[in-house]
Amino acid sequence: MSTYINLELYRFFCETAKTGNVTKAAERLYVSQSAVSQSIMQLEDKLGCKLFNRNKRGVQLTSEGEVLFSYVSNAVSLIENAQEKISRMKSLRDGEIKIGASDTACSLFLLPFLNKFNMENPDIHISVINRTSRELINLLKNGTVDLSFITLPLDEDDAFDITPVMRFHDCFVAGAKYAHLADSPISLSDLQKYPLLMLDKSSNSRKQIDILFQNRDLEINPAIELESLALLSEFAKMGLGIAVTIKEDVQKMLDSGELFELSFLEALPIRDLGMAQMTNLSLSFAAEAFKKAVLTQMR
Repeated sequence: MSTYINLELYRFFCETAKTGNVTKAAERLYVSQSAVSQSIMQLEDKLGCKLFNRNKRGVQLTSEGEVLFSYVSNAVSLIENAQEKISRMKSLRDGEIKIGASDTACSLFLLPFLNKFNMENPDIHISVINRTSRELINLLKNGTVDLSFITLPLDEDDAFDITPVMRFHDCFVAGAKYAHLADSPISLSDLQKYPLLMLDKSSNSRKQIDILFQNRDLEINPAIELESLALLSEFAKMGLGIAVTIKEDVQKMLDSGELFELSFLEALPIRDLGMAQMTNLSLSFAAEAFKKAVLTQMR
């Protein structure tokens, strides 16, 4: 049968079958009794059979009505449950956000936003994947995450919308062992004389520092490569070398005197953290709300 039948007719039919009474069905559906009666007649006309027999107490399903109800009742319940689920997601009483974040983004930017959003929307499940910026772009591409917070710049195509959310500064820091370097500015070429502590080559921050040296025809071979900014600063404090890190991440150690920042004759680059999403894909209600919260709090 190819005749189109409005879903509302099935809803009215199912409610009448459950209550066994047109008046009660109308009350539950918040419509008039005549609207229910007319809907049942329309459905009977389209299907070409009688669905109810009337009696003194109300109505009773015919044999054909019982067959229809056995199939349709579950379908209508599933659709109503789906509508309720969507309604809960829209009002942020249900849903999920999948966020990707680089180590830098987690430590410098993301945590207070996550904490505030979680407190305001406790029914939203938040998952966070910590990877390098390049890995996070791949997670966006394959749909594993909704939003990625990455270090910029990043060479990518127009498949992404990237919004800068925070500015930060690359810097070189050291502990008391290298205190003599604090007296006056040095050149980047002077760093070839000292052991360098750097992030591993998979990170975008490391790539930008490598480009900085390459543009000046300098060859740098780090003594130690790590995946963690926190470890870089701790190793520097121990005197194992000069750490290439992010100023905002070590500011407390600089303020306390545990580390000092080297000054250079050359200007060091200033970079940004960015919030990235796929250009042509819609975000879920929860992800869109989190994105809006981030942008609002930044103003």
